[in-house]
Amino acid sequence: MSWETWCVRVTVIGVGRIGEALVAGLCRAGTSAESITVVGRSMERTFDVAHRHGVRVADLRNPGECDVLVVAVKPQQIEGVLTDLGSALRGSALRPVVLSVVAGVATKRIEQFLPSVVPVVRAMPNTPMTVGAAVTAIARGAAATEHDLRLVESVLESVGEVLRVPEDQLDAVTAVSGSGPAYVFLVAEMMIDAAMTLGLDRVTADRLVTGTLAGSSAMLGVGDVGPAQLRAAVTSPAGTTAAALEVFEQSDIRRTFRGALTAARDRSVELSGVVRPPLTPASADQR
Repeated sequence: MSWETWCVRVTVIGVGRIGEALVAGLCRAGTSAESITVVGRSMERTFDVAHRHGVRVADLRNPGECDVLVVAVKPQQIEGVLTDLGSALRGSALRPVVLSVVAGVATKRIEQFLPSVVPVVRAMPNTPMTVGAAVTAIARGAAATEHDLRLVESVLESVGEVLRVPEDQLDAVTAVSGSGPAYVFLVAEMMIDAAMTLGLDRVTADRLVTGTLAGSSAMLGVGDVGPAQLRAAVTSPAGTTAAALEVFEQSDIRRTFRGALTAARDRSVELSGVVRPPLTPASADQR
């Protein structure tokens, strides 16, 4: 989907890391800076972001004409933002798609503050969007159409890959990809510490580990070769890799990962106020 086809006008409410990353991504993708508007609580920060990217500044009560209105504020701020936004939209002929990237806030809750005809789409991005390598899952609200979803995808594709899921899967998405970068960073941290116990200095260990993780990640998703096949290709029988992997398996690392992701999923459910049954070992094995 080309930017020339959509000519998308975007207003981003919230100028933190995620909000600015989206603005930067849109600019890199070729969206005209005149088509992008930012709104923020701190005028100093808002004008700083606007100056850095050459985009417009607006007020929450008058967000300007736009096709997609992104809400990228902290969860504790969203009700106040939506109250003002609802008032602005009720007094206007504008009907933008409201795209929320606020964690743990369901589309139904967002829709309560807005005119019923305003489409809402909820998204769960992750922090690699700051380098244009996000994976973002989106879910539609009650009034969102196929056209609305395609419009949102055209915006979010400026910072990475986008996929659609039912909204009741977003808590699982949060556990897997939303929190996922932290798991990767923890692995890097532990590998660097372990490398230093083997006698490597920190600079060398850091370069070896970060380079290995970056290169290995680049191999994932190339062609039809999956992670299990890639792992097997590195693992010679009775070799050094096999010795290391045996230690991992003996520690029941797979069960640890399932437990960690389940804990993250359950915390996401708790924060959103939705009660769901726990994930059973059987269902975890089927995923």
